[in-house]
Amino acid sequence: MEAGLLELQIDTSTRYASVGLSRDGRSLVEIAWRSERNHSVELAPNINRALDHAGAKIGDLTAVFVASGPGGFSALRVGMSTAKAIAFTSSIPLVTVGTLELEMYPFRGLARSVCAIMSAGRTRLYVGSLNPGDDEVQIGLQDLDSFMDSLSPDTLYCGEAVSDLEPDIRERIGSSASLSQSRPPSRHSSTLARLGYAKLQSGHTADAATISPVYLRSSQVSSANRRWATRQTQGPN
Repeated sequence: MEAGLLELQIDTSTRYASVGLSRDGRSLVEIAWRSERNHSVELAPNINRALDHAGAKIGDLTAVFVASGPGGFSALRVGMSTAKAIAFTSSIPLVTVGTLELEMYPFRGLARSVCAIMSAGRTRLYVGSLNPGDDEVQIGLQDLDSFMDSLSPDTLYCGEAVSDLEPDIRERIGSSASLSQSRPPSRHSSTLARLGYAKLQSGHTADAATISPVYLRSSQVSSANRRWATRQTQGPN
């Protein structure tokens, strides 16, 4: 194995997951797959596959870059906990990159507004927006109706949910709609490698002991736990 930096990328934000290896932010290996609620089973074997492909071992890693969300609660938790464990036990830097930032990275620098969208389940969307001249992506959670009401022909729409919503978007704003033509998976570990390395070089690392994913909403598990706690406090009816 060639000496030098070796970074691991992990993205389990949605059912479209990926891992990769890079050197100085340049992608060496990328493995992507569609997961159906099996991130906890599939992630570790795919990390090992990537390491084997590169002729490396876990001890060769010098940094971990992980997609921090938003996304599915359980999916994000698997990726983040794995990244934290590797970084903490190996005493190497951990860098987080927002999932919506990954979605819109290929379109940054355009002289127009960019909006990335991902499904948040039911009729809600995770939405990231970036206007010309801005450096920071604004993220939020919107219901589908309010998102459709906010559509603009001056904005480029990208992200994992675009392919599903394309007919509705075009019906709403017509032929002037500007949509990315990529189909899922729309995020790539090479992008995470590039952005993660830039953050690493600028000293923007995370505390592996305390960092948490960006959820933007309570999980069904948390809601169930709160209901259970309420019942225990109030006692039986």
